[in-house]
This record gives sequence, structure tokens and C-alpha cells, in this order.
Amino acid sequence: MRRSSIGLRARLLLLVLAAVIPAFGLIGYTAIGQRQQAALDAEKHAMNLVRLAAREQSQLIASTRQLLMSLAQLPAVRAPGAASCHKVLADLLKPHPYYTNLGVATPDGRVHCSALPLTQTVNIADRSYFQRAVRFRDFGVGDYQIGRITGISAINFGYPILDAGGSVQAVVYAALNLSWVNQLATGIELPAGSTLTVVDSRGTILARYPDPEKWVGKSMGETPLIKMMLGPHGEGTTELDGMDGVTRLYAFAPLHDGPSGNAYVSVGIPKAVALAAAHQAFARGMTWLLVVAVLALAAAWVGGEVFVLRRVRALATAAQRLAKGDLSARTGLPHGGEELGRLARNFDDMAYALERVNRALKMLSAGNRTLLRIDNETDLLREMCRVAVEVGGYRMAWVGYVEHDEAKSIRPVAHAGIEEDHLATLKLTWADTERGQGPGGTAVRTGKPCAIRHIDTDPRFAPWRDEALQREYRSIICLPLRVHGDVVGILCVLAAETDAFGDQEAYVLEEMADDLAFGIATLRDRERRREAEQAVERMAYYDSLTELPNHVQFEERLRQSLADDGARGQGLALLLVDLDRFREINDALGFAQGDLLLKDVGVRIRDAVGAGGLVARMRGDEFAVLLPVGDADHAAETARRILTALETPFVLSDITLDVSAAIGIALSPQHGRDLIGLIRHVDVAMRQAKKSGERYAFYAAERDEDSARRLVLARELRHAIEADELVLYYQPKIDMRAGTVCGVEALVRWIHPQHGMMPPDEFIPLAEHTGLIKPLTDWVLAAALHQSSAWREAGLTLPIAVNLSARNLREAGLLSKMKQLFLAWGADAGWLELEITESAIMDDPDGALKVLTNLNNLGIALFIDDFGTGYSSLGYLQRLPVDAVKIDKSFVKDMLANTDSAAIVRATIALAHDLGIKVVAEGIEDQEMWDRLAELRCDVAQGYFIGKPMPADQFEEWLARSPWQPEAGGAGGYQARSPAHGRRRAGSRR
Repeated sequence: MRRSSIGLRARLLLLVLAAVIPAFGLIGYTAIGQRQQAALDAEKHAMNLVRLAAREQSQLIASTRQLLMSLAQLPAVRAPGAASCHKVLADLLKPHPYYTNLGVATPDGRVHCSALPLTQTVNIADRSYFQRAVRFRDFGVGDYQIGRITGISAINFGYPILDAGGSVQAVVYAALNLSWVNQLATGIELPAGSTLTVVDSRGTILARYPDPEKWVGKSMGETPLIKMMLGPHGEGTTELDGMDGVTRLYAFAPLHDGPSGNAYVSVGIPKAVALAAAHQAFARGMTWLLVVAVLALAAAWVGGEVFVLRRVRALATAAQRLAKGDLSARTGLPHGGEELGRLARNFDDMAYALERVNRALKMLSAGNRTLLRIDNETDLLREMCRVAVEVGGYRMAWVGYVEHDEAKSIRPVAHAGIEEDHLATLKLTWADTERGQGPGGTAVRTGKPCAIRHIDTDPRFAPWRDEALQREYRSIICLPLRVHGDVVGILCVLAAETDAFGDQEAYVLEEMADDLAFGIATLRDRERRREAEQAVERMAYYDSLTELPNHVQFEERLRQSLADDGARGQGLALLLVDLDRFREINDALGFAQGDLLLKDVGVRIRDAVGAGGLVARMRGDEFAVLLPVGDADHAAETARRILTALETPFVLSDITLDVSAAIGIALSPQHGRDLIGLIRHVDVAMRQAKKSGERYAFYAAERDEDSARRLVLARELRHAIEADELVLYYQPKIDMRAGTVCGVEALVRWIHPQHGMMPPDEFIPLAEHTGLIKPLTDWVLAAALHQSSAWREAGLTLPIAVNLSARNLREAGLLSKMKQLFLAWGADAGWLELEITESAIMDDPDGALKVLTNLNNLGIALFIDDFGTGYSSLGYLQRLPVDAVKIDKSFVKDMLANTDSAAIVRATIALAHDLGIKVVAEGIEDQEMWDRLAELRCDVAQGYFIGKPMPADQFEEWLARSPWQPEAGGAGGYQARSPAHGRRRAGSRR
């Protein structure tokens, strides 16, 4: 740094010497000429005197500049209305006789401080030196004029006093009279009879030596000397008769360049004495030249320090601070138009831009940390606004969400640094109106950031400009928040300064807005997933009609209670409540009224049992009660309270109904220690109560006729399977988007020789409990493949869905059996679809996953049946290689009348689609259900509205007249997905 400063100073001195050296040559040359011609020496001597006067004037102007710059720094001068200002200026005026006055004026020209007393209000706003000082914020020079305070002819100078923001605070001025001319003439000892005259551009004599009183103020523009001085030559010499009749050798030159033109100085030496003074004039000229050279070097030394080196050091210091990471570094130099001023301005602008980008980056970093830390959308928005204000240093920030109302409003939802009521009064909109042309509305409509860098001038912000000025923000940027491709809102950041959002800063803020939008999308997806999981979990454990626990939850609680009972050695009681003649009520009043009755019954039973027991709706009109700790007396007392509660008539549609019920009671361990046995025994007890006419009955093994009947049915079912006396019914499934038949579900039917059509609910559980489910499933699979082969020969390629039970999944040879069946029938995986209930999967989740994966590897499409009635691990669903879920018909049936069921259906479809799984809705009974499911983007429909289960020949007749014809060449089902693909895509249609 020191070497650089010294080197620069040396260069300045060399430049000054280079400027002075030619003057020495000129003097030498003049000396030779003077020695040759005395007359020529006299003319040149006079010219030197003229130039000396001009240099003296220049030196005085330079000194005046220095004086005014120093005055501008004095506290007494800078402080408006300071009482000490007059005294300070008066004291300064005393040692400077060349000045007639010193003073300070306000920016409007009013003189408020003067070295001379102010007897009246004085305004100098019309003075050229004052106007130049204010306009250019630099040293201003005026014309020679008569002072308004002094009344003396003088040249006036002004220098601005700037405040911290660079604005003109005041102007300090000085009036330089021409008394120096007389002193100059006296000091240089003009030859006897010589004159020194100063005139302005109009030819008026401003100063005269000798006899100033005689000549000053006279207009002599018509005299030959004045005409020549005012001519186009600028400077020169001539020999003329003076105004007093004396012949002199005159030299003249411009003295001062003012706003109105030049002032000129002339020196006239009597011709008679000129030759005698030639040698003396030469010596004097050389002496003065040396003095001027020394002064010039000194001025260069001092001036270089003041005007150049000091500013260069300030630039270097600021650069060092910036290099060390101090982005607040500034030069502190005025941003003038000269090179160093422009360099200082460019440096400060660069540092300011870096500081702005850095604060945006800090805000982006803090915003990213916020995204990782906050899991609530409202808190996220508020925290992002706070980060913008407290970390980013912006004036205020707010987030607004897009409304699709008639006014196309932008609703503020979070803010920092600004009042909520103020945001409400702004009436923000994204409509294409005047208010919608603002940055917020523009950002929403275009989907791109919109910045207004000068709020006070930009017409787009006109509706809110007054509010902006009042709240002290001058620039704004609004950035769109895109969630899943749609602009859902905007993030607006406001800064106190103008031009606050350059390209780099806006780019960083746009990244922050994108991050915020990603956070919003993530939280919304997470919340939607959570709601869907909660809804599915609720439908897995609760009855959608009565909101009581369902059979799944009841059986889990019963299983746990049985385990706890074994550990405690205490008993428990199980009650099964069945309503009498409920089917008659449904037939008479309709299903809607029957549902209302079931709700009321559930409430009364729950209230009668109290907090000590668990009440659940099992199926239809059956309710179960679990008393975790209870004996026969407790169970009987509870049954009596339930029956008493049901004795009060029910009122439905202004009809009063008396409802009775029968209650079966089974105790553990007396009547069983396992879940299946206990449930069967309580069901037997309930039927025993009905048959006996008792209101409630305990299980009595000696009265259990069901065991014998079940043994007979099991033997007959085995025979029916072996004799091929079963039949498959087929229920069609419709692709709701394509409007085509996409498959059928095979449902086994047993037409008993004595009992007729046996309900599947009776012989399927029997097959499960007796081990016949394995041969029954084998028969169904073979029959389905046989039918599929026949249809394919006829040109119909519909996949047939077959149900598998929990016992089937545990079968060791299931996979090899499937391969053998495909080989035997020449089938491929597309012929079959397998449906497995949730409860079957969750009976052994890990084992089920292994079996389903192997089946999936064969290419067989897999469905989860009765979805929502028994599934307990949504996380496990993500691992299963299933292609579709079937929403249980109980939820589909109630979705139009029950908001909970509708929410469950909607949540199931959304959750399945999120996981890349198709959705089948079963139990569709009318057009209204179809339309509602189509709105929810359900994939496949099944139910009586489309077609009931029917034998193969009836199905073919139905298909021939059906509006849902298969696709050309047949209808395909689902292709099983590769496990490697996980949940990224749904099974494709063939």
C-alpha cells in the first residue's frame, strides 16, 4: 500500500514538472529575444505581468476552493441555524483581506449565516455560482458582480454541504474582491507610468492601477484597447495610446472564465521606460517562475494527497474489507462524475448487490432448514415470512392463496412485518383488472415472478402507492407457488429501499418460493395420506352405520381378552343380541328406516352396557357385547338392562315401533377358551333363546343341535365337491372409464338336493372350519379354467376372478398347483385373477407376502377383497404386490346417505391411487352410485346395477344384450406387476 501511494505521488509530481519545464524554456527564449530587441522584451515583460495576474487569480480561486471545502466541514457551518456560525465566519474573514464576505445559504438560496451582519433577508438563488454548486454538487464559480450585502464588486464562489445521503444541505460561499490587483501591481513594482486594468466581458473597468477611483465602473468598450481585448484573439500585445494619452506597450489576456463570459486583464508599460526595464523584468520573471514552480509542486504534493491518494486509499481499504467477507464495506467517497467518483460508485454498487444477494441466500438457507423442521402448513407459511423479515432483512413478507371465487381473490394466509388488517384492506385479486395488474395478480396469471423496483413511479402499483409510502416500502417482488403444476398462491417480499430485487436476488428468491411450494405440496400430500389412512383404519375397525366397533375390532379385543383371561384366571362373558322381525321392518318401511332403527338400537345397547364393556355391530341386526371381567350374574344383569332399554318404543317417520330381541350368552372358560368356539357357542345360545321364547339364554351344550347338523352338512359338502355337484356363477365387472366389460368374478353355489340353494355364508365358513376349503378351492380353480377355456374358444377372453382363503395362502403346494393347472389347461396368467380378503392376509402377514409375491411372479393379477373390513396395517399394503383393492359393498351402499361412508370411499380411492393401485367398487345398486363413483375416479364397478351373479349360459345371454360390450377381440383384466416396480405404476390393461 505504501509503495503504491508513493509511486502515484511521484507520478503526479513528474506531471507537474513536465508542465512547468516548458515555461523555463519559454523564459529562456524570451530572455534571448529581450537581449536582442529591447522593445520586444518590453512587450513580453508586459505579457508576463498579465499572465502573472491570471495565475494569481487562479491561485486565489484555488485557495478559495480550499477555504470553502474546509468551511463545509465545520460543525458550526453545517448545523442549520447554529448561533456560532456568524462569529466563526467573521473570525475567518479577518485574516483574509481579499474576501469581502463569507456566508452560508440554504438550498433555496436564503442566506442564514454571514461574516458581515445581515440587515435584511438576502436570497442568492439567482446567482450562477450558487446554482452551479447546487446543480453539480461541486465548487461553483460566478461572475464579477456587486455584492448584495457588501455593495462591492467581487467574484463569488460557492461549495455544497452534503448530508449523509448525498443531498445538498446548504451552500457555503465567499466573495473575492479585486483589491489583490492593486497589491499585485504594488508588489511587482510596475515601471513608472505603467497601468494594470481588469475589464469584464462588456468592457466595464473592474479594477485599475493606478487611480482606481477615477476609472473603476466606467464602460470603456469603445476604446481601441478594450475592443482588442474583447476580440477573438484572447490574448496578445499591442502598442497604443492609452486612455490618458500616454503611449504604452500593452499585453492582455483572459483573467477568468465566468458564466457570462471572460474577464480580461491588461498591463501597459510606458514605451519610454520599457527598454530600461528589460533586464530587470527578465530577472523578475525568472524569479516568479521559480516561485510558481515550487508552489505548483507543493500544490501537487498536497492536492495529490487530498484529491487522489486519500480516495485511492479509501477504495483499497473497502476492497480489502470486501475480500475478507465484510459485505457492508463501502468507500465512503462521493460518487462524482470523474474517474475516481465513478469507480467509487461502481464499487459501492457492486458491494450493495453482493450484500443483497447474500441476504437472499441466507434467507434461502434458513427457509430450507424451516422446511425440514416444520410439519404443519400454517406454521410453515408463517415461519417462511418471519425468515424473510428477520433473516433476510426485508421490510415485510406475506403469503396469499388463490381463491377461485367470483372476484378471483388472493387470500392472505401468513405474514410478517405487516398487519393482517392492512392486508385485508388491499383487496388483492388475480383478475385482469387494475388491481389485478399488480405484482401479485400478475404472478398468479403468468405463473412467473413479478417485481416492481420503484413503487413510487411504477404505474402498476398505483392503487397501493399511498399505503406503500406510509409503511415505508419502495420495492416488491411476488413469486408464484406452484403445487402439482398449479399456481395455488404467491409469496410476496417487500423491501424498504428502491431497486431492491436485481436479477440474481430475484433468482435466489424464486428458488425459495419453489422450495416453499414443494414444502406445501409435501405437507398436503402427507396430510391427505394421513386422512386417508385414518379413514381406512376407521373403516377397518368401525361399523360405518352405527359407528360402533365392527366384528374385526370385536374379535381382536375378544382374542386379547381370552389371552388376558388365561393369564389372570378370571372369566369373561360374551353376549350376542339379535333383533326380532327386523326383516319385516325393512320390508315395511324400507332400508333407510331400518338403518335409522339400527343406529338407535346401537345407542341404547351401548348406554345400557356402560363403560365396563365393549359393544359392536357384528352383521345385519346382530350386536355383540364383550364383558372382559364378568360371571353369569354380571352377564345376566347386563342382558336384562339391554332388554329393558329396548322395551321403550322407537319412533321412525311418526311410526311407533316395539322392538324385541333375543340375547345369547357364552362364558369363558365354561363354554370355551378359543375365539371361534366361543363365538359359535354364543350364536347357538342366541338361537336357543329364540327357539325357547326366552329373552336371554346361556349356552347349553346339551341343547346344541347345530353340531350334528354341521357334521351332516360337512359330509354332504365333501360329496358335492367330489361328485362335481357344485356350480359357478359369474358376476360381471365394468371398466368405468372405457365402459366395457373387463372381467367376471366366479362365485361358487351349492344347490342341495333337500335344502335347495345353500347360502354361501353357511357352507363357506363350514368348509373353512372343517378343512374342506382346500378341495373346494381346487374345484373352483379347475372349473374357472375350464369355463375360461370354453369362452376363449368362442372368442371371449375375459379373466375370471377366484377367491382364496387364509387356509389357501398357508397351503405349501399352492404355487406348484397353480403351475400344474395352467399346464393342464394350456392357460396363461391372464386367464385368472385371484382375490384375497384382508383378514386372510393379516392372519399371517409375512407368510402372505411371500405367497403373494410368488403368485405375482407367475403374472397373476392379485386383488384385496372386502377392503376396509379387516385390514390393520396400511404400511404393509405398500409392500404387497397387489394390483387392485375392492371396496366392501357395505361402504358403497351407504355412501350416498352416510357422510362417513362417503369419506371412507373417497379416502380409499385416493390412497390406492397414490400407491399406484386400481380400485374396484362392489355393491353398486343404482345409477346415482355409479355417477358418484365415476366422479371419484373409481376404476372398476361391480354390483346388481350392472348384473347379478348368474350361471355361465345366462351370463352369455346377458353379455349379448349388454351395453357394456368387451373391447374388440375380447376384454382384458389386469397384468400383474413386477415386484421390482414397487408402487410406481398400476397394473396395465390388456
